[in-house]
Amino acid sequence: MTMTESTKPRHPIRVVAQRTGLSTPVLRAWERRYSVVTPSRSNGGQRLYSDADIRRLQLLATAVDGGRSIGLIADLEPPQLEALIDEDRQMPIQPVGGRVAPDTERVTLALDHIKQMRTDALEQLLMRSAVEMRPHELVESLMVPLLQEVGRGWQAGRLPPSTEHIASVAIRRFLEWMSSTNQKDQGAPLALTGTPAGQQHEFGALLAGVVAAYEGWRVRFLGPDLPALEIARAAQTMNARMVALSAVHPRLDAKGVHEVLELRRLLTTNVKIVIGGAGAEPHRERWQEAGILSPSTFSGFRDSLQIPENKS
Repeated sequence: MTMTESTKPRHPIRVVAQRTGLSTPVLRAWERRYSVVTPSRSNGGQRLYSDADIRRLQLLATAVDGGRSIGLIADLEPPQLEALIDEDRQMPIQPVGGRVAPDTERVTLALDHIKQMRTDALEQLLMRSAVEMRPHELVESLMVPLLQEVGRGWQAGRLPPSTEHIASVAIRRFLEWMSSTNQKDQGAPLALTGTPAGQQHEFGALLAGVVAAYEGWRVRFLGPDLPALEIARAAQTMNARMVALSAVHPRLDAKGVHEVLELRRLLTTNVKIVIGGAGAEPHRERWQEAGILSPSTFSGFRDSLQIPENKS
C-alpha cells in the first residue's frame, strides 16, 4: 500500500492520548485486545501513529461515549463508525435527572465477586471495565452504584465487616490506579481531593479524582478527615487551582459547615472549591452564598472542571 500523508506514522502515543482523550493504558489495551490500530515503531522502539490512526481512535472513542461497547465496534471501518455516531446523536439516551444509568449487569457481577471474596476476579472486572468504558462512564454507571450497594449491604448486615473491608481495599487500589493513569503533564492545573473534618468516607473524593484527571487536571488525594487549615496549607504550598471535597456520611453539622466555609475564606478566589455528597447536599444555599460550587451529580461535577486560565 502506498503511504500517503494521512497514513504516515509520525505521532507519539502521548500526542494521541491528548487528541483522543484516551489514556495511554486504554490505547495499549485497545490495540492488544481488539487490534483497533497497528502503530509503527521508531528506531528506538517508540509507538508512532498516523493521522488516519488518530481519526479512527477519535471515532471509536466518540462511539463508546455514546454507549457502544468497544468489543462490538472495534472491527468497523470509519464510514460505518461515522454512521453509527450519527444514529446515536439522533436518538440519544437521556437518563433521568441527567445521571448516567447504572450498568446493572456489571454491578451485579461485581457484587457477586465481593460476596464470594473473589478479589482477583473483582479487580479483573474493574480493569476490563476501565478498558471498555470511558472514565466518567465507569464512575457514574459502575463505581457509584456499586459503592452504594456495598454500603447498603454492610449496613443491613448482608456483608460481614471482613468482606466489606477486603472489597474496599481492592476498590481503593483500583481507583488510585485509575487516577494515576490519567494524570496530565506538569503544566496542567492541580486539583486536591479529600474530605473535610469529621468525614471518614473517602471514596467520593477518590471518584472525583478519577473524573478530574480525565478532564485534564493533575490530581493529588489528601485523604479523609482534614481540618480546613491543613487543606488550605496544602493548596497554597502546592499551588492548587481546585479543592474538591466529598461529604457522604454523616450529614455535615454546624461545625462541619463552618470548616468548609473557613476553607473558602483561607483560599484566594482563583482557587475553586467544590463539595458534593449526601452529607453536603442539605447546605447548598450556604455553599452558593459563599461562592462554593456544589454539583449534585458527577455529571455536574464534570461541568465545573473547565480548565482555568493560569493567572499569576
